Amino acid sequence: MANTEAGVNSKIKVLPVLLSGGKGSRLWPLSRSSYPKQYLAIDENNNHTLIQNTFLRLSGIKNLLPPLIICNEEQRFIVAEQMRAIGVRPTSILLEPLSKNTAPAIALSALFAFEEFKNTVLLILSADHQILNSKKFQDTINENLFLAQEGRLVTFGVPPNSPVTGYGYIESFKEISEVNKFSNIKRFIEKPSREIAEKLIRNKNYSWNSGIFL
Repeated sequence: MANTEAGVNSKIKVLPVLLSGGKGSRLWPLSRSSYPKQYLAIDENNNHTLIQNTFLRLSGIKNLLPPLIICNEEQRFIVAEQMRAIGVRPTSILLEPLSKNTAPAIALSALFAFEEFKNTVLLILSADHQILNSKKFQDTINENLFLAQEGRLVTFGVPPNSPVTGYGYIESFKEISEVNKFSNIKRFIEKPSREIAEKLIRNKNYSWNSGIFL
């Protein structure tokens, strides 16, 4: 594997995009449409909310800009207050007039970045993820910045440990390991049946789709 650090352009900034338009239906009644789970403090390791932790765990990523946050009109003041509470002034808070899932939100953030910045890589993140090893996460982003700077779309897989049917799966051409840390993607599989998921997790070329993009 090539030395990825050597290929990174130090002038290129990383703009984290926090997708925070979810309605929180999966944790009802603790989470509800007016106060979804990304705004709850449910991490036993600290008192921050999920969206606060989403940004705070990026602290070791190189050339990091303040976050661009996408949410709906109802949540705008919650977002602003939770960022203020951790001393963060967002690059901007973009409001979705309608919830249309991930792709339009990413397109909106790309158009914003194209207008406002030069030499910027977008790091697309869900606001409600929990990632326990922040250092490993930061290292993984830093190690793969050169791929995004070459014009590639990079997505991050999670090694599956059970045949979960609620996640999408990624099939890579090569097995991902500590030796071979990236591969071209062969295909995506959306939320397979239990039978298919049991077959996929036995093949090291498959991983869960984290929904994190660079």
